[in-house]
Amino acid sequence: MEANTSYNVNSTGELTLGGGAQFLVYLSPQNDTAKMIGQWKVTLSQGNWQDSISSDNPAKHLQTPNLSGIFNVKVEVLSGSTGTWKEVPAQEGSTNEIGCNSNCASMVGIVADSTSPAPGAINAHFWTTWDVFCKA
Repeated sequence: MEANTSYNVNSTGELTLGGGAQFLVYLSPQNDTAKMIGQWKVTLSQGNWQDSISSDNPAKHLQTPNLSGIFNVKVEVLSGSTGTWKEVPAQEGSTNEIGCNSNCASMVGIVADSTSPAPGAINAHFWTTWDVFCKA
């Protein structure tokens, strides 16, 4: 018999695992990321499925329709000085892909590089953590 365990993960709601890969976004407290990166968007995709979590609803978590495996990750931030969206590079040790089993949740973290970025700089990197929480 499987237990359906819920976790509270940097969000206002609970996460019930199972029924498809799930994803969360974490804003690092390092370099005052939430203040330095005002508007951001994380898009995850696999095949024909695609969905996003953004600064408009940062507590949202994505649940796929029973998908698992490797997903593409695209992280973008709005540059305050240019008013354009710029793609954020992966931090060393991470790539633009994230894995997640259908009974798990994985996480994308965004971290600001500096509290005094050069005008027009991207000023952020992201990292991925695969299968952070899983249902037995």
